Amino acid sequence: MAVNALQDLGPVRAAALVGVVLAGGEGRRMGPGAPKPLRRLAGKPMLAHVVERLAPQVMDLVVVANDPAPELRTLNVSVIPDPPEVRRLARQEGRPLGPLAGILAGMEWSREHHPHVGWILSAPADVPLLPLDLTVRLCGHMHVPEPEVLMVRHGRRREHALGVWSVTLVADLRRAVLKEGIRRAEDFARRHDFAELAWPDDDRSFLNVNTPEDLRLAERQVALDRQRRARSRSRR
Repeated sequence: MAVNALQDLGPVRAAALVGVVLAGGEGRRMGPGAPKPLRRLAGKPMLAHVVERLAPQVMDLVVVANDPAPELRTLNVSVIPDPPEVRRLARQEGRPLGPLAGILAGMEWSREHHPHVGWILSAPADVPLLPLDLTVRLCGHMHVPEPEVLMVRHGRRREHALGVWSVTLVADLRRAVLKEGIRRAEDFARRHDFAELAWPDDDRSFLNVNTPEDLRLAERQVALDRQRRARSRSRR
């Protein structure tokens, strides 16, 4: 089936994955205003787009956010902060500890709530156009023996915060974040059996919204996607 046709049919779930949306990041390049995940995109918070696109593709989903904004309650998903030790260390260092802190929070939440699930899928909150067949593609790339970490590459860019992580790494990740000072997701991933999926199609689905211009681009793409879906429905 063609990719556009699959996207028109809606999200597809491929396997038992727990989704973890990382809603951290300071978003300084966005300028003054709401936190970046809560910036309005096509009438709702950008984070809501990520949740709506990812939730149907996974068996459960949690948002990791240290800012208890009231808008988060409207998402109808679990919202958790980073682990207490991570927040204490972040205060000591005077800065957030990066995506690995949220991935750790997601792993620990998954192990508590879904102890039989072996994998989480992490996604940043500033990629609101995620493919609706993301898990299909990722799980199709998990060959035997399976890698412990699988990231997405599109063009020359690797999405370090977007990937599949084995929850068996939780103890090593906790040690790396709290004891060893590891902050970059790729640095941790390369300590383990690591692979990447080269995304074969247009990389607009992985638009990172970091600036007001990026947000305007995302607005235009959302409008185009809605028009395309409407035309597809009218032909059925």
